[in-house]
Formats: sequence, C-alpha cells, structure tokens
Amino acid sequence: MLCAFPVDTAHAQDNEGYACDHQAMRSRPRTTVIAGIVVAAILAGCGVAFSVERKREKDRRDLISLTGLAPWPRHRLLLPEAIPAGEASGSVGSDGLRVGYPLHGTGLQVAYAIEVLDEWGEPLWSVSCKARAVAICVDLGDAYTYVKVLDTDNSDPATIVRRLDGGRLLSASLTGDHPEHLDRLRGVVTDLHTPTDAELLSILRPDGYQTDWS
Repeated sequence: MLCAFPVDTAHAQDNEGYACDHQAMRSRPRTTVIAGIVVAAILAGCGVAFSVERKREKDRRDLISLTGLAPWPRHRLLLPEAIPAGEASGSVGSDGLRVGYPLHGTGLQVAYAIEVLDEWGEPLWSVSCKARAVAICVDLGDAYTYVKVLDTDNSDPATIVRRLDGGRLLSASLTGDHPEHLDRLRGVVTDLHTPTDAELLSILRPDGYQTDWS
C-alpha cells in the first residue's frame, strides 16, 4: 500500500531561498576581485600614459631651451653621419653649433661646428684665414678649405677642413698637425643628415638638465 505524506512547501521554499542566497554570497567575492583587477589595470594604464606624456613634454621644452639661441631653425642643425651613437656632446648658441666626438681608430677628438660668418665672410669665433701669422689656408676647390693652424705664442697647432654652406661655415678640426686625416675631416663636413629631436637631445642635453619649466 502506498502512503502519501504531506509536502512541507514552506520548508522547501526556505531551502531553495537559502541555496540561492548561498550561491550569491559565493559569487560576490569573485566579482569584487575581478572589479578590483579591472580598476587596477585602468589606473596603471593611466599612470603609464601620464608618465609618457610628461616625458614627452619635458623633452619638448628642453629641446626648445637648448636650441633657442640657434641662428638657424632646428632642421638646419646638420650633424655628421660619422658621429658614433652615445659618444658625442655639444652645445648650441648664437654663434652656431659645436659638437665633439672621438675619431675612431686615431685616439683623437673631432671638433665639428656650424659657424656664423662675419660681414667679411670669416668665422666669428675660430681662426681666420686672414691671420697669416697663425694659419695657412689652402683652397681645395668646391667650397672646401684646408686650414693648418700653426704652433705659435697665440695659437696651438690644429688641422681643419671647412666647407662653405650658404652664409655659414661647416668645419671639422683636430688638435695637432694631422694632414693624414684630411680625407676623413672632409667626409665629416660632407656626409651630413638632419637629426631627429631625440638625437639632438642625446647630444645637447647633459645629465640632470632642467629648465625653469621642465
């Protein structure tokens, strides 16, 4: 004989509600963790973006400060192709650009410059070919000049190759008498390129450089 027992529906509903509540309680911590990870990722991304933008703005301001006195726009601050990466330093002023770097294989230092000319077509701050007591100048043709600076009471010996570039002068010089390197010096003032902003900064900006606003 089958016996029918009454079903306690209220108790069953209580059990069902308890199961749902228990499942919801278990899912809340997981949802909270996921939300925390998402927020942390967003904040980290914002922090990186802010840092990158801040560096970009500092680079821009530093470059303006470092080249602001140049007599020419930045794209005309030409640099030699032969400059070894990370081994050059220089400066820009109202009298032009100066950069020094090692001439590999010689133990010598190249002094490269873009110089402003005076009204007579002579460089403002380096030896003039009109100063015959201290310099011997040889016209090499095609706007190139070899300058041998003599060892005198008023000058130290130097070897220079110059090239006229419109109203300015490109020069590459070595300390001492080194006519054997004339071809390399000529190459310095011949094989040039327009530097990127990053390259200019790497050469012109000393470590720890700060402007009033950077």
